[in-house]
Amino acid sequence: MFFRRDRWFRKKIEMGSNPGPGGIFSPEGSDWEEAGLVAAVVDRICCVQGGELREVTRRNSLILALCVHEGRLYDGGRYAQIFDTLADTRVADRGDWVLSLCSHEGVLYDAGNYHRAYETLTGQEVGERPGTIHALCPFGQTLYDGGNYPGIYETLTGRAVGRRETEVLTMTAHRDGLFDGGGDGRILETLSGREVAVRDGSILTLCSHGGQLYDGSSEGLIFETMTQRKLADRDFPVTALCSHRDRLYDGGPYGFIYETLVGRMVVGGIKAVTAMVSVPLDLFQALWSRAQQ
Repeated sequence: MFFRRDRWFRKKIEMGSNPGPGGIFSPEGSDWEEAGLVAAVVDRICCVQGGELREVTRRNSLILALCVHEGRLYDGGRYAQIFDTLADTRVADRGDWVLSLCSHEGVLYDAGNYHRAYETLTGQEVGERPGTIHALCPFGQTLYDGGNYPGIYETLTGRAVGRRETEVLTMTAHRDGLFDGGGDGRILETLSGREVAVRDGSILTLCSHGGQLYDGSSEGLIFETMTQRKLADRDFPVTALCSHRDRLYDGGPYGFIYETLVGRMVVGGIKAVTAMVSVPLDLFQALWSRAQQ
């Protein structure tokens, strides 16, 4: 059954804090610990820094995917389009929700509710599946996909590399392995099929950070996956984990962005974080400058 991420966000549909006054970009300053962290908050894309969000741009519906590709930031979501975020230029139209964007070997790919994967900037179709594609993930020299269908595939060859009983919602590369999680709460080493953890609820996000694998679930729990150590219990589902500048961050429809491992609240008074991404400082500076306009 397709996990409708937006059902958690409808309860909290507007961002509760406004972008603050302009400031000078100085990532070496003490207030710039998060410089380079970008969050999608419902329909807005924002720079995160110093306990505030600075709005860069907005879309007409939920933003569900952010990806850095060749020094540019791209976004996609329920608005069935993909944008170059900084330029605020539409680069692709799709027939349904965009759920995943992925940069792999010099090419940007997208996939979603339209049951297909595309080279985003050329529009060339590279794969078709019998259901929604939730996740695209590179591992080594190969691009993989998983979704609401009973297999995990090499995206560009169409070769099935594993079978799952329920939908795959998230995938990530970690150390020398590829991992996936989904609707049944199981986290598996993708290519071997070895189960490494089981959670209550659906696995919504996986993240490799500092040599450890982390997972977040629909029950609001965050674990260090391999050790089974519980790190946090949020009030709502954890929809985004992001490794950035030697720190791990989490967000969701619970009104906050946290520095996960220390429990520090980075931003509060917001409604729903739908995606997060770490971007290079030069790109962040350009996004920040746009946010001041």
